[in-house]
Amino acid sequence: MDPNNAIKLLETSPLFAVLTPEELAMLNRDGTVQTYGKHAVLYRPGQTSDRLYFILKGTVKVTVHAERKDIIKYIVRPGGLLGESCLAGEETRRDFAYSMDDQLEFMEFPATAVLSVMKSNFAFAQSLLHLIGERLRYTESQLENVVLKDSKSRIVDFLRRMGLEQGSRVGYETLVRHNMTHQDIADMTGTSRQMVTAVLNQLKRSNLLHFNRKKILFRDLNALPVSLN
Repeated sequence: MDPNNAIKLLETSPLFAVLTPEELAMLNRDGTVQTYGKHAVLYRPGQTSDRLYFILKGTVKVTVHAERKDIIKYIVRPGGLLGESCLAGEETRRDFAYSMDDQLEFMEFPATAVLSVMKSNFAFAQSLLHLIGERLRYTESQLENVVLKDSKSRIVDFLRRMGLEQGSRVGYETLVRHNMTHQDIADMTGTSRQMVTAVLNQLKRSNLLHFNRKKILFRDLNALPVSLN
């Protein structure tokens, strides 16, 4: 992507909309546009934590490894930011960030440049602190779900949230276009791929949703059960 087009996308982001033209120009000068392929690693544990990434196209999953499997902490989509822990004192990375798409485009910023803008723009600093807080609250919510809910309920909760956050409404129906495998959903919910498949098939038999590799059509999000037998 042309750097000029990238900076225009920055201007439309709620996170960066509070910046002055001069501050945007500074970030544009220090930032670089990168293009990665599917499964490429943006960063891994042990690497120096000194850069932030603004997603222009594609999606990224941020994961940790536990007992020979990935656990997905969260997914970042176009217009989202990741790597922000370096602003809160993280010196080395503690997780992985992978590309989920054949063509991932992002703008990479040195943490020093972002910190400099934060010092001069309190509203921008507040926006980034809010982002860090939201990520922490999301992680805490995921942990509570693992402790308090059974695996089927966690999967249904995740599907409902996917519909609410990513879906396009057509009457009572909600269409979600996605690039997540059953294993990705399992890694997001702390379950197994077999359990994800079983839950999706049960919901399909109940005519609550239909799905394929790239789409999920919810017949009525409000009709999704709280739990399954």
